[in-house]
Amino acid sequence: MPQTHITDVEVHIIQPPFQDFNAAAIARYHGKVFQHRTVFVLKTDHGLEGIGESVGAVDNDDALREKYIGTSPFDWVNAETDLALNSALYDLMGKHLGLPAWKLMGPQVRAWIPVAAWSVSREPEAMAEEVVQAAGRGYTWLKYHVDEVQNVIRQTEAMQRVAPPGFRIHYDFNANSDYYSIRPILTELECFSIAGRFEDVVPSSDEDGYRMLREQCTLPIILHHGPSHLLVEKIVDGYMGGHAPIGPALKAGALAEATNTPIMYQQSGGTINQAFLAQEVAVIKKATIDHVNICHLWKEDVTTESMPVVSGSVQVPEGPGIGVTLDRERLEACKAPQPSPPPSLVRMRYDDGLTIYLRHEPDQPGHHDDMRFLERLHGFKVPGPPPSYVSDIVTDFWEGEDDRERFDRLWIDTEKVPVWTTAADN
Repeated sequence: MPQTHITDVEVHIIQPPFQDFNAAAIARYHGKVFQHRTVFVLKTDHGLEGIGESVGAVDNDDALREKYIGTSPFDWVNAETDLALNSALYDLMGKHLGLPAWKLMGPQVRAWIPVAAWSVSREPEAMAEEVVQAAGRGYTWLKYHVDEVQNVIRQTEAMQRVAPPGFRIHYDFNANSDYYSIRPILTELECFSIAGRFEDVVPSSDEDGYRMLREQCTLPIILHHGPSHLLVEKIVDGYMGGHAPIGPALKAGALAEATNTPIMYQQSGGTINQAFLAQEVAVIKKATIDHVNICHLWKEDVTTESMPVVSGSVQVPEGPGIGVTLDRERLEACKAPQPSPPPSLVRMRYDDGLTIYLRHEPDQPGHHDDMRFLERLHGFKVPGPPPSYVSDIVTDFWEGEDDRERFDRLWIDTEKVPVWTTAADN
């Protein structure tokens, strides 16, 4: 079979619309990092096209062209970088050989992969709606990062009220707590039937904390932000290969098999990304934990095929390549800019009457995750209890729909600093 080489790298920035029920929340919480996606199309001298994608607007396309044009897709087997391009390269290799991409990674061990829905942390009733929507789309798991501006117990109470039997929550605790702070929270969450597993409960440097939690906790403890050698030391129940290029992902899978540790993968993108995720997970024996992809966030996509969730799983596309096809008309349609939600203020309401108002600007460099942490969000420039995931608080994005005059005044007052009021002021 003749050799093939890459002749062009197309880069397409798209902005497909989110689902209606949480579009404003996603846009306000994370900003453009989730509103935009980049679709890559690699072309070869044999007329083939390979597709991949990433979340966010990529700005290094010239460097990518210099790196890949003139090379063979087969030069990048088990590549260590560029996850989105891994997808396009394996798509090309599979199409060139007439094989599904998984055949270039290893023997297939599953034809369906378990998947989990994902969303941002919201006020309790909004989290209940997240569960309803995820379950309605066929998911049996929902993962989210808990926030210091919400109460995880109240969120869980609301979610459990609406969850169908067997639906579970995957809580990501951001690896910023200590054993003594997190243990009572996990103990309380373990009392809920909807609680499923806990991720990054303490920093990976706190190996003793992980050991004690694993011994005492009745639900699985998952490690994401930590070195994979901790699998060998058996201090966690599972491991997440988050946003890993194909080379490291397969290595982590091999280590998981060697240590008999369940593993999950988390990748961000639409159907193109989920198709590639399915191809790699198809060959990893211990990849048994529900894998996180966010393609359900958007109501439009750029592929001809869809990947419906059936009882919490999606089928591995049968190929060749990654098994889904770029729809050029849909691609162009998804380039249309989406309207931004109306201006809003973050409104943090504590049970004792303290209310904090501030602006959240997730598009500023390094600030797209500020809603998770008080230190990033308001820098402790206001009164209130120390950071906790069980504070007596509920937080939302307030548009001022119930008091426009007050909103306009607070919008001006919060231009540079947060503003706070007490029960006596309200």
